[in-house]
Amino acid sequence: MGNTPKFAKRMRDISSWQEENISSLSARAKKKYYKRKSAIKEYFTTEATIDEITQLNHISPESLLQLVERCLMLDPDGTPWGFRALLPGANVADHSPQPATKEAAEIPALPEIAEESTQTLTECSAGPTSTEADTTTPLADEEILDSKDEPTVTLAPLLAHEEATVEDSASFDEPTGTLEPLTEEEEEIPAASQQVEHTSANMEEEIIDAEEGDVEEGHVIEEVTLEANMLVAGDNEVIAEPEQIEEVSPDQDETIVDETTLETVPVLLDGEETITEHLNDSDGEPHDNVPVPSNARNAIAVAVRIIDDVHEEERTGLPALNGHAEEQTLLPARSNTTLVPFAPAYIRRNDTNARKVALQRRMVRKRWLRDEHTHHIKWRSIQFISLAVIATILLFILVPVSAGFAAYSAYNNISGIAHDGINHLLKVKSLLPVSKSDPTAALNANNLQQAQIEFKAAEGDFAQLQQLVNRTDVQAAITQFAPQYANKLDMAQRLVQVALDVSHMGNELSGIALIGANIIHGSPLSSGSTKPVISVADVTAIEGAMVHALYYIDDIQEQMSQVSIKDIPISDKQKQQLVSVLDLLPNARDMIVQAQGLIGIAAWLLGAGQQRRYLVQTMDRAEIRPGGGFTGQYGILQIQDGRMSPFTLKDVTLIDYAENGTAIGRTAPPGYGWMNFGNWGVRDSNLSGDFPTTARMTMQLYQDEGGGPIDGDIAFTPTLIGHILDVIGPIKVPGYNETITSKNLEERLHYYQQDFSAIAREKQISGDYSHAGRKAFTSTLGKLMLDRVRHAKVIQLIEIAKGAIKDIQSRDLEIYFTDPAAEAWLAGHGFSGSIDTFNKQDGFISVQANISISKASQYVHTTEQDSVTLDAHGGATHNLTITLNYQQRGPVYGFDTYADYIRVYAPRNAQFISGDGFDTGRPLCRPRSRGPSPKPGGSTPVSTGCSHYSSSFPSSARYCPSGNYSLGLRGGFNTPWVIDSLGSPTALRSDLAGRAMWGGLTETPKNCISYISLTWYVPHVVKKVNGQPSYTILIQKQSGYSPTIDLSINASAIKGLKSFSFHGDINVDKVFTLTPPPKKN
Repeated sequence: MGNTPKFAKRMRDISSWQEENISSLSARAKKKYYKRKSAIKEYFTTEATIDEITQLNHISPESLLQLVERCLMLDPDGTPWGFRALLPGANVADHSPQPATKEAAEIPALPEIAEESTQTLTECSAGPTSTEADTTTPLADEEILDSKDEPTVTLAPLLAHEEATVEDSASFDEPTGTLEPLTEEEEEIPAASQQVEHTSANMEEEIIDAEEGDVEEGHVIEEVTLEANMLVAGDNEVIAEPEQIEEVSPDQDETIVDETTLETVPVLLDGEETITEHLNDSDGEPHDNVPVPSNARNAIAVAVRIIDDVHEEERTGLPALNGHAEEQTLLPARSNTTLVPFAPAYIRRNDTNARKVALQRRMVRKRWLRDEHTHHIKWRSIQFISLAVIATILLFILVPVSAGFAAYSAYNNISGIAHDGINHLLKVKSLLPVSKSDPTAALNANNLQQAQIEFKAAEGDFAQLQQLVNRTDVQAAITQFAPQYANKLDMAQRLVQVALDVSHMGNELSGIALIGANIIHGSPLSSGSTKPVISVADVTAIEGAMVHALYYIDDIQEQMSQVSIKDIPISDKQKQQLVSVLDLLPNARDMIVQAQGLIGIAAWLLGAGQQRRYLVQTMDRAEIRPGGGFTGQYGILQIQDGRMSPFTLKDVTLIDYAENGTAIGRTAPPGYGWMNFGNWGVRDSNLSGDFPTTARMTMQLYQDEGGGPIDGDIAFTPTLIGHILDVIGPIKVPGYNETITSKNLEERLHYYQQDFSAIAREKQISGDYSHAGRKAFTSTLGKLMLDRVRHAKVIQLIEIAKGAIKDIQSRDLEIYFTDPAAEAWLAGHGFSGSIDTFNKQDGFISVQANISISKASQYVHTTEQDSVTLDAHGGATHNLTITLNYQQRGPVYGFDTYADYIRVYAPRNAQFISGDGFDTGRPLCRPRSRGPSPKPGGSTPVSTGCSHYSSSFPSSARYCPSGNYSLGLRGGFNTPWVIDSLGSPTALRSDLAGRAMWGGLTETPKNCISYISLTWYVPHVVKKVNGQPSYTILIQKQSGYSPTIDLSINASAIKGLKSFSFHGDINVDKVFTLTPPPKKN
């Protein structure tokens, strides 16, 4: 730069610097601008060192100083460029006024000379090319004539040069006058920009002709004419033409012989005109008639020629101070030059000696000029060769060095950006801790918002880094100067893309997590707020984030498949962590795919944009029914935008009998005639072991009875309530002096609903003496539990949810939705509570229905013993025995005999063989009279007229260890049981399509055991899997109880399969598979 700042003190007031509008810049350009601006502010306003400023702002010291220079330059309006010079791509030009340069030579002052004659010549002078101060050294005088008695003629030509002083080649006597110095205006004339070349041949020829003419004319010199021709220099030369002033002493001005006329050829600058001023004739008039001796004229002619030679030397080449002959041309000054003619001198030396001396000096001068010219040519050749060598050195040394500096600067920039992005991601890791004990620890709204900020910052850094590594100039530089790093560049590009994917995905998933945090922490169970927990817009955002997450995961896997983990510059521990994370990506992808199917379902369930109404039923497993138990209470759960309305449980009789009376006189639909109680309503609607079938019947009944449309059915047994109590703790019921736990829950519920004294007490406490008063305790307990759940901690809610999933699998919680997608999802995950069709494998399920009108099911234990024999054709023969062990250990609040309608479902191609233990409907004995109607649970014997069957029974399917085979009265009819024979099932037609079914009624006296047996055959159940035989059997369980399974499979007829047996209770559906054992190596 032409005006590099030299600071005595860095501190400056930059408050007046204009701010630039950078809104149109890209994010990368803005960041670069702010970084530069921060460095400049610290440089001018703080005392921080340059190293501290550069390290803090990631900028090199050279770049900082260049930026300082640019900021201090002046724009056309005279103000500093300031911050405007920091804009990327800004064209900064300095408009500061240039200082005037001094003349190359200073001419000493000349005293006034009386009656002097002058000639004025206008010449163009060129200033020096160096910025340093010029010095002037006058040439030493040489004596031409040597006489102690004679007067002398003195020449004092003055030359100006920047570095060297040129000695004159001839000796002259000391002058009697001095030269006047150049005026200040003349010194400040700017240098000419055009170079000229001086031709010395013409002048030399003229001098020779003049000398020869002098000799022939007999020492008479008529006139000497000096002609100054400017030479056009070469490319690297500087032209300088010194001013020439010739004087004569006052004592010699009377003998002037002739005038000396100088003719100049000025050098034109661009746009200038040549102005030549000739001497007026009047200037020489005082000297025209001055008599001059001949010997003086000869001396004057010699002196003139010597002066011309000296001038020629000054124009073509002057020795430099370093000893080398260096051709330099001095530019003539752009000023009037006055030539003072020599004053006349009286010379007593004879003419012959003077001419000889002059000729000798001329010859010496010509030889010296030739040598100088030759030396000059050699020096120019050496100079050109040196320049070529230097250029080669610069090409092969400075270019790689510059590239190295550029690469180092780029590396620092890339490294800084990469570290910034990684640091942002590491901050996210600390903000969102993963805790096994508290899965919701990461669902902190403030932390999630901060995590989004960090993800966005990392996204910006990695986007800028991607632009750098994808730049074609960077790639070309690496390919040209470091091809061995081309693969590293490809790896860097892929890793940057992975980092971008992680940042994008993290940002979007953080937003989704914020929605989840609002749902969890927003107390959706709370009915005291109407603020939506989830909206339609939230659902749309979640769906979009899931789609994007799948794309990012796929891209991460694709990019990392092209990267060698071992080549990544990280530690071995970090490499292991990276590999473990990459191994989790497929599982994460599967989870996201599954979650995608849940988004719309969850939005529908939570009532996003529309209210949902669900029928809720309690099921008493002590009075087992096909769907799980008798329904004694119900409620309507209303949800809109994730917010639940107030919920309470009511007595089911309020809907069955207190509404429009639809249930009065209504009977069960066809296929369920065994449910022959009158007034079929919601309470008895639980008829099928396939819960979707039961739910649809119940929902239709509810609407028919005036309950209105509903979107689903939710039924649960006390087992679910017990699991909730295990999480939230015991509940104290005020007024009843009761503390309810999961251990005494069912017993206390039955007590306050069935015991007459307890019913009277709760009616008194509640003040409700209606029929619903017997459920006051149950309703109060439900409200207390629901309030406890609403105020439960998030970790407790998660535990409740985990328990609910287990209850769904055990069918203690059954759910049905009218939305096809939601119901299909439940079915696809085994959560629908449906009975399998057994199309893919063999299997069965036993479904029981307690129609005793009692709570006796809690005292009956069921064992299902199935002996399966596989034949060579791949078929399976089942011999199933269902054992009902009824041991009444407490009140049943109804009739003693356990009347159970049992149905067994099998594959649709199953072939029934035989059965036993079912009531055939063929009486063995009819009672002769109707006995009294005892209270349910009473011990008064009933006279049947068939007393001999009270102590024995002709079939082994019924066994009473106590010997009491009495059946007592039949519930609902208040008549003695007819003693029927036992045999095959009476129902052979399935109520469920696609399944085989056999069933019938069974009766088990109190403390007796019933054995119900069935035999059937299923063809082609042994499958070929990978060329090997395989047999699979699915045993499903009914809701409301957990049977003991005693399974044995005889596979001796199938080569490669081994027999198998299992004994144990099952709480969920159980699958057993037989495959050939693995071959030993």
